[in-house]
Amino acid sequence: MSIHHSLIIGHICHDVIPNGYTPGGAAAYAGLLTHQLGHPTQVFTSFGPNFQFASQFDGLDLHVVPSATTTIFENIYQPDGQRIQYLHNRAARLTPADLPTHWQTPKTALLGPICDEVSFEFLDFFAAQNTVTCACPQGWMRQWDENQRVSPKPIPDWSVLAKADLISMSEADVAGDWELIRAIAKQVPLLVVTQGGAGATVFEAGNPVHYPAKKVEEKSPTGAGDVFAASLLLRFAEGRDIAKAVHFAHEMAAQSVAGNLQLMP
Repeated sequence: MSIHHSLIIGHICHDVIPNGYTPGGAAAYAGLLTHQLGHPTQVFTSFGPNFQFASQFDGLDLHVVPSATTTIFENIYQPDGQRIQYLHNRAARLTPADLPTHWQTPKTALLGPICDEVSFEFLDFFAAQNTVTCACPQGWMRQWDENQRVSPKPIPDWSVLAKADLISMSEADVAGDWELIRAIAKQVPLLVVTQGGAGATVFEAGNPVHYPAKKVEEKSPTGAGDVFAASLLLRFAEGRDIAKAVHFAHEMAAQSVAGNLQLMP
């Protein structure tokens, strides 16, 4: 497998835990996984001077857009398993205008927003560079009110994502609405929908093919979707073989869920 420069775009954030914070965000997990697989990894992100975990990302080439604060998420789980989520702070918006010149032609680019911070302009930008792109729409589908409580926000026109080579999302991102998923699949060239332990369904030109997941004992589900997307993109960029890419992504996600990757200390 050839080595190529990979660009990850999105906020690395603070996630609230009982005794403080832990680092989080799609860019954190995808960046660390890509680096662990041996690819030179660039992460285009934003956080403030209060960010506590810069040393954990020493192996990555970070470009940090200055911000007064760091994005902070808090998840409160209810007895019925439902999650209430709050966005306490939000770092700077990320646009192609702030991307370093020498970062503008990566082999692959993963767009991993967590709080609508990644501009859709990147899709046009990278389409012109022949960069293989994967868009993870979860973070574009969040809004928050004056009390900082997060709620779902629909993407009004999914065709805006059609310039991405891949779209990787979970069925949970749309609350299991497969009618909506099938409608999205008709507007984009390649849609991969993960289904947890049930595997993933790939829609190519709107036609679905299901790929079962590897069965493992779940120890650490956090970040598994980001590991899946990053792995999917790297392998897909090698030969545009979506079946091989999904199998590889399942393998890496299984290792993540089983607690074998140790991306975060």
